[in-house]
Amino acid sequence: MAAYVATTVSIDDKRFVEMLGVDEVVVDFRTDFRDFLYDYDYDAVFDTIGGETYAKSFQGGIIVSMLEQPNAEIMERHGTKAISRSTQVNSERLTKLAQSADQNNTNLNLGKPFSLEEAGKALDYLKDVFLRGKVVLAV
Repeated sequence: MAAYVATTVSIDDKRFVEMLGVDEVVVDFRTDFRDFLYDYDYDAVFDTIGGETYAKSFQGGIIVSMLEQPNAEIMERHGTKAISRSTQVNSERLTKLAQSADQNNTNLNLGKPFSLEEAGKALDYLKDVFLRGKVVLAV
């Protein structure tokens, strides 16, 4: 079963997310993204922004947030289940990711590689450049 995916992005990212296979792209931030939630009756929302965006994302179904803890009052008001998830990096998960990459089972979006000696430059790059991938330190 395939998912119908919608996202909000800046105009600079529209082409990028379309290449990733997103079905619906909202680029006009004057448009309230909630119109799309209600009009299309989504089953789930994946929140990576938090704050006001998290509070606006409740519409029934489930919301998964990378930043917010479930809010019982909002969940009850909207009949929505909410969960919080964060990335847990450990050697087992990194090993599985490396194996998947070795087998070409992943679509990795690497930003820019740096040598370990250039770690300071890599941090500056993260601060100064809008990145659509990960910065890699080669050891």
